[in-house]
Amino acid sequence: MLTSRMYHEKDFSFFVRCVKKSPEWINEETEPALLEEYMKKYEMYQGEWRIWEENGEPAAITFSIEWSPSNEKPWLGTILVHPSKRSQGIGKKVIRSAAAELKEKGHKILFAGVAAERLDWIQFLSKAGFEQFKMEENSGEAYTILIFPL
Repeated sequence: MLTSRMYHEKDFSFFVRCVKKSPEWINEETEPALLEEYMKKYEMYQGEWRIWEENGEPAAITFSIEWSPSNEKPWLGTILVHPSKRSQGIGKKVIRSAAAELKEKGHKILFAGVAAERLDWIQFLSKAGFEQFKMEENSGEAYTILIFPL
């Protein structure tokens, strides 16, 4: 059974383990040594870091916001599945659970943005139910914007 709870400082080592086994994420976001600083940077968005557990064991971590300043809609910013839990459908379950919660709150759509060259991430999100919405450029970088209809 998949459950979630708010991230606590004691979860930091779990986050580090997930990041260390995710070289693409490190390349796009930050290195493990700078993870605390990275998390503080996202405090201004007033989102939530959550730990997703399967049968009481941490399986994934997410960061999402319910209201984005860019379009006033919810966004999934990060999803990292623990290396030992990958390719088992955990990521899809996490996305579907988060989407169901947002739908219960009256939201109609969930957004995600991915660097355009991260085709494996785009494929993962597509398999989880996201659809490509548009391409955007931000600071010279191309991004694929995806939507998950709720």
